[in-house]
Amino acid sequence: MPFEPYLSSPGLALVFAFFALVVLYVRSVLSWRARTRGLPLPPGPRPLPVIGNMLDIPKNRPWRGYRALCAQYGEMVYMRVLGTPMLVVGSAQLANELLNRRSKNTPDRPPNPVIELSGQDHNPALLPYGQWWRRHRREFWQHFHPGTIHRYLFIQRTCTHRFLGSLLESSTALRENIRYSMQGTILQTVYGADIKDETDVRLFVAADAIEGVGQSTPGHFAVEILPFLRYLPSWLPGAGFQKMFAKCKIANERMKHSLFDEVRQCLDSGELRPGVATDLLTRMRGKRDDQSSLALEEIDIAKNVCAVAVAGSSDTTGYTLEAFCFAMALYPDVQKRAQAELDAIVGPGRLPDHSDTDALVYINAVVKEALRWHVVFPVGIPHSTLEDDQVNGYFVPAGTTIIANVWDILHDPVTYEDPFAFRPERFIKDGKLDATVQDPTDYMFGFGRRICPGRYLAIPSLFINIASLLHVFEFSLPLDDNGHPVSAKYEEGHGLVSAPEDCQCVIKPRSAEAEALIREAYRLATAEEEA
Repeated sequence: MPFEPYLSSPGLALVFAFFALVVLYVRSVLSWRARTRGLPLPPGPRPLPVIGNMLDIPKNRPWRGYRALCAQYGEMVYMRVLGTPMLVVGSAQLANELLNRRSKNTPDRPPNPVIELSGQDHNPALLPYGQWWRRHRREFWQHFHPGTIHRYLFIQRTCTHRFLGSLLESSTALRENIRYSMQGTILQTVYGADIKDETDVRLFVAADAIEGVGQSTPGHFAVEILPFLRYLPSWLPGAGFQKMFAKCKIANERMKHSLFDEVRQCLDSGELRPGVATDLLTRMRGKRDDQSSLALEEIDIAKNVCAVAVAGSSDTTGYTLEAFCFAMALYPDVQKRAQAELDAIVGPGRLPDHSDTDALVYINAVVKEALRWHVVFPVGIPHSTLEDDQVNGYFVPAGTTIIANVWDILHDPVTYEDPFAFRPERFIKDGKLDATVQDPTDYMFGFGRRICPGRYLAIPSLFINIASLLHVFEFSLPLDDNGHPVSAKYEEGHGLVSAPEDCQCVIKPRSAEAEALIREAYRLATAEEEA
């Protein structure tokens, strides 16, 4: 009788497969232990099979959900979504450590299909870290470093005076007037664009361009977690995001090309439109003997730099200004103290100017508090690690998406007493700005190598607008049918860029003299523009 093996061939195959899996598992465990050096991952909610912590990602106003997670697990919370590691940072100290001191390892951006779908893949703020990003950053810095900002202060002042006149005539359209002013300012600064009135279609291009990215807090769109959804046709149920992204893409193409090409055509015809775009084109042409031939890469970078300057100022400064106006209605004592300082230092005969900055201590504190109170980028723009790292005894893998909860940092009751109240005096000590108090600008403009290079333009813009508004206007809550102020509560809206919600307030001139000052400033600003 011939010898028969104890196991059949299929049985042997299963045994070998089992042992192979065991070997692979052991090898994987040993490799992981060697990689982590035995350190644990940071604490966080227990992941589910396959999907990981997908259900733990807060979808609406995520900064509040992240604060709750940090309260439960500590200053950093680790999660995985379909295998992608994610770290939420909820303290200033840890944000400084990871994103500032270790910026060499955390300058990257995580991939996000929303960026390409919405046409924002030209935006240097969202580009992956590398040489292409460095070239954009270098070019942007040439035009917006502290030594260049004085060139743009005249535009800021003129647009502010026009804004005061527009608000005098239509005080109920606060958001529209702010957008008209902020967009007009940056479009004139970058493209030399002459915005005649609030119906100019160029005012809305930037807002349309960033609509998709502006809502894209991590995990807000399903396509961020399940990238294959990008291939769904827009007519399918649940794929309506495609229509919005298509609209954004068209607006981004227009913002990048049409405004810049308009300047280029003016330059070709001998018409000078002073602005950043003209400076870029003039410098590039000066490098070449053949002035009709410009390197495509240089043109592309120049267009991207101009577009991001406009997009970055699209609604960010405007939303802070809108929240400030509502805060003045909610906190009349703050308004009175600020106006008392303006009356004493500026006086009734003129409007504040940038030259008053150092003298107006309380106004500077109001600017800081406005940036802290309403955080325009509540969760910042996510970073990504380039290499494995160790933090506070925990292992952080390469490719980890890092989300700094800026809103939480700037509403920390340990750092800011009564953090949800609008209290500019928290930044003042002995009649001067207190350098020992954590400055909101250290966090709300980003971190490390990806910190916003346009911050030097934003602060003077906020200052001149806030000082001028307080000098000539009074802000109050609307009255109900019984003549009592309506009950109002500040709420921030959802989004990577957060707008304040329902900022209802009554705006009227402080006096007949203030109204006359507004009208004269508006007349001169309009005459200067026409000249």
